[in-house]
Amino acid sequence: MFGLLQFGHLTFDHNKLIHFLIKHKLLPNTMKCKKCGNDMNIDTETLMFKCRRRYYVKNVHKKRVAVRCFVDVSAKTGTWFSNSNLDVGTICRLVACFLMLQHPRQDRTQVETGIASPTTIVDWFNFCREVCVFWAEKNSEKLGGPGHTVEIDEAKIGKRKYNRGRLVKGQWIFGGYEQGSKKIFIVPVEDRTEKTLLAIIKEWILPGTTIVSDCWKSYDCLNNEGFQHLTVNHSYNFVDPDTGEKCSKVLIYIIIIKINN
Repeated sequence: MFGLLQFGHLTFDHNKLIHFLIKHKLLPNTMKCKKCGNDMNIDTETLMFKCRRRYYVKNVHKKRVAVRCFVDVSAKTGTWFSNSNLDVGTICRLVACFLMLQHPRQDRTQVETGIASPTTIVDWFNFCREVCVFWAEKNSEKLGGPGHTVEIDEAKIGKRKYNRGRLVKGQWIFGGYEQGSKKIFIVPVEDRTEKTLLAIIKEWILPGTTIVSDCWKSYDCLNNEGFQHLTVNHSYNFVDPDTGEKCSKVLIYIIIIKINN
């Protein structure tokens, strides 16, 4: 099994890293030349596809003349690494920091990656969050029931890279995490009012569930709606004072870390 620490070490070996990314389809190995249709192979050192093929075309006098392709295409085009001045190894180390650190910190990540700009780190962490939310939305399912505990929370999506799915920049999302089974749901929401959140809770969480949330006022109605409601104040602790059970912001554990701007 290939672990995150092994991946972190791999990011410092350019040749092995590129072959790893090609194997896992994060970088293409071949590409068609759009000019002549020739198959181009990746240059693993420069991460470029280059075509210098000689081929024949007809000129204005309908005579066949030889021409040569001069096509250069970055292997990063259309991939996770596109539109960035960072090298592939640095981006991979940044993603590794996102995955390994429960609460990613800019200063720690700057040390680990050598990235000087805090803005760059924030943007890439938001890109990573987007992928996690996209995955979570695609794998959402109904949670809970009597004897089951579900943690819920809401958060706002920040800067995005791919604009996938129904989520938009600056939109609220709402999610739940079932303790034990690790089942989840995440859905986009228009607002955080009681009416909106209660309708989603009833759609995604079965009656009789113990629901753990923060102290947001929209959740005050849950005890009267067929659920047992416990609260935890994240400003002061991450342990429910009544049950002693560890309670976290649900979206930290749904998508590795807390989603915020």
